[in-house]
Amino acid sequence: MTRNVSLRELIAGVEGLALLRNLYDGTDEAAGERLAELRRVLDDPALGAAEATPEHDAASGYAIWSDSYDEPGNPVIAIEEAVVGELLAARRAGPALDAACGTGRHARQLVDLGHTVSGFDLTPEMLERARVSVPEASFEVADLRRLPYPDAGFQTIVCGLALAHLPELDLAIGELSRVLGSGGQLIISVLHPFQALLGWNAPFSGTDGSRGFVREHPHLHADYLNAFESAGLQISRCVEPTLTESELGAKKRAFRHIPEATAAAYLGLPAVLVLAADKA
Repeated sequence: MTRNVSLRELIAGVEGLALLRNLYDGTDEAAGERLAELRRVLDDPALGAAEATPEHDAASGYAIWSDSYDEPGNPVIAIEEAVVGELLAARRAGPALDAACGTGRHARQLVDLGHTVSGFDLTPEMLERARVSVPEASFEVADLRRLPYPDAGFQTIVCGLALAHLPELDLAIGELSRVLGSGGQLIISVLHPFQALLGWNAPFSGTDGSRGFVREHPHLHADYLNAFESAGLQISRCVEPTLTESELGAKKRAFRHIPEATAAAYLGLPAVLVLAADKA
């Protein structure tokens, strides 16, 4: 699908979320400011121009995104890396898998921690960057739902910001459990389902400036719990880091126009869901 998205829609949506979150706990003055801003947004013709924003599947979307994926400024990645990094640092060195590794963000840390690292991704363009960034690891093209590894081959598996791109969880989590050895741990991170339900996806811009997105499916906590249980995994940690002021500036399109409303809309909301699950 392709939506013709205007900046007006984005800003109006943020204003609406700010109003809802403070409907009973905010002040009359702040509500008046939000409504006045909303009127200005609706009357500003410069904000009404629509831009084609097509949906891409993961392989084609990340192929386009690969040139800029590692650039700073993505608040979800910044929040996710801090939490996942702490969990990985607690793992004993051994055979490790970076599943849907992208440019090798987590593979780099695993190598530095002394693990013997394999990684895979659906997108060859992302793997090209991973091989340059982490030459000590071994990478190949593969799908989360059909892993080319033997049973119980890894003691640590990390899957960062990938599972929510799948419409169903069971196949992928079943495969990750299959290649995880007894006593091993699977660490996953996803865009928080609350944000996915608000309409967040994985947006990107190509080198020509054109925009697109890869869909984030809003799997609920129960969906992850059930998929882990079906795969024989026991959740041992659940971390839900929230958006803080330091990340709001990275939401440049809204923050540039309405910084106070962006803060009122997003501060304190969960940004990422991180789960660690153990295999008996």
